[in-house]
Amino acid sequence: MGKPIPSVDTYQNVLVKHNYYRDSLELLRLSDEIKRYPGIMEASLAMGTKTNKEILIKLGFPTDHIAKAESSDMIIALRAKDEGLLLSTIPKIEAILRGTGTGGEQTQDMDHSSTNDRHDLESVLSSDKEINIALISVPGEHVKGLAFKLIDEGIHQQIFSDHVTMDDELEIKRYAMKNRVLILGPGAGTSIINGTGIGFSNAVTTGPVAIVAAAGTGLQEVSTLLDHCGIGVRHGLGVGGNDPKEKIGGLMMSEAFKMLEECEDIDVINIVSKPPAASVKQNIIDHATKHGKKKYVMTFIGSNASMENTKVKKVSSARRLTGQSHKIIIANTLTSSVFATAKHIANINKSESSINPIYVKIEDLKRIIMTERKRLRNEQKYLRALYTGGTFAYETQVILNGLAIRPLYSNAPLTKAQLLQEATKSFKNSVIDLGEEEFTKGRAHPMIDPTIRKLRINEEASYDDVAVIVLDFVLGYGSNPDPVGSVIDEIRNAKLMASKAKRHLSVVAHVCGTRRDPQGYDRSLTRLKDAGVVVLPTNAFAAIAAAGIVAKRPLDFREAYLRFIGEIHQGELT
Repeated sequence: MGKPIPSVDTYQNVLVKHNYYRDSLELLRLSDEIKRYPGIMEASLAMGTKTNKEILIKLGFPTDHIAKAESSDMIIALRAKDEGLLLSTIPKIEAILRGTGTGGEQTQDMDHSSTNDRHDLESVLSSDKEINIALISVPGEHVKGLAFKLIDEGIHQQIFSDHVTMDDELEIKRYAMKNRVLILGPGAGTSIINGTGIGFSNAVTTGPVAIVAAAGTGLQEVSTLLDHCGIGVRHGLGVGGNDPKEKIGGLMMSEAFKMLEECEDIDVINIVSKPPAASVKQNIIDHATKHGKKKYVMTFIGSNASMENTKVKKVSSARRLTGQSHKIIIANTLTSSVFATAKHIANINKSESSINPIYVKIEDLKRIIMTERKRLRNEQKYLRALYTGGTFAYETQVILNGLAIRPLYSNAPLTKAQLLQEATKSFKNSVIDLGEEEFTKGRAHPMIDPTIRKLRINEEASYDDVAVIVLDFVLGYGSNPDPVGSVIDEIRNAKLMASKAKRHLSVVAHVCGTRRDPQGYDRSLTRLKDAGVVVLPTNAFAAIAAAGIVAKRPLDFREAYLRFIGEIHQGELT
């Protein structure tokens, strides 16, 4: 259920600006700015895409006005307590728009920049010969030509752009390999280069670990959890989700390994990916086995092997302990990946590497689950997971499937999960990836714009058969300045709504971030706990907890931990 239709003591207006193109992030920033005006109850500046129009209608704005907008139009929707304030705000918005960008209606009025302020690629490269990495964020069809020019200049690239065809990606990466150029992406939103984050990234300690990832929030989860364990990350290379597929063949994973093997300050290389194509997986293992100078953790999320050690021949290296055999540890969740990395570091340093900050004892997790379960009514039997991070949505499906939580539905389903008929409407147990294209076309990513998730929290809480809502919160650079604060009212209202209906609504969450992230990690945890949210240190623990709350029969915790955590503290009882 969305917000109610506004009452008679509010005033609203909807304007459609035809052929008025705007960047979604700029519109989000302006919307947030206008919402802070005194007396403004709701403000939304958005392109007229299908998703945006549906959201505005759910927010109570009139359908007939909104329906007039085309995808190339911009909609200004305002709601205020005072009619005069509403009327005076509209010209202010138009004045802001005239001064903050270029649009189809006002290009001639606004374009006062001098020729000296504009740079083409050639002039930029000729003016600064020290450039060695470029971030590309242009429409997918223009990426190949730009990438080839940069490869010719020997410049490494992070390609943020989506919608690059696999044929183009293959051409780009093959050409890059010939020129010893690293291509991160396409669709790579996160990387860490020599301790500095690019795109969606966190303030992590620099240390002896490198991560090669085909999963953006997977890279963020592993790097932040390592940080909590006192282990630093020097490089986190996001190669793009297509790289481990058969057609691309893991080309940039292999190239990244070669470069990282030459880094003297790297001891452990961690691969984070959904299960690669069989040939790619074998190539990765063969490379580490035959050429690897480092220790490896291979994290194939959802792989059948939950945790296995593969002995390989000794590799001579001045940086390794004499006589110690090289090991590859294969993990199947992000949490088990971190524990495996910590083991490698402990062995290298001949010391303990504490995982206590991110470990939940079995008895503690059982107590949390039973406390939540006993407060539910009989008809409450389903969970709804609303994720901003696609890797978290994937990992949660892996865990729920493994723990026999069925039927399971998703807008991005794995094997044994079913495709939702409508991504905008959950059914039974549902895991929603809010970063999929149906939610992001013409809108900022949900890690930046919380609007869709706010509406979904309200809606899911209104159903009598929902027992638990699962949420992720991703801190760091590039994300919303206050991910928890942006939805905390909705969480409180959801729990209050359930309470008034004499139900208990369980909300389970985990926060991906570090104590140095600008949003404040500890503050985020405190605000969630104060709102009655069950907060767990990793996504895997949160998924197991949610499964335990809705499971038809008690979980075998020892089995669950061995499969998905990869660690049971000595002496723990089940």
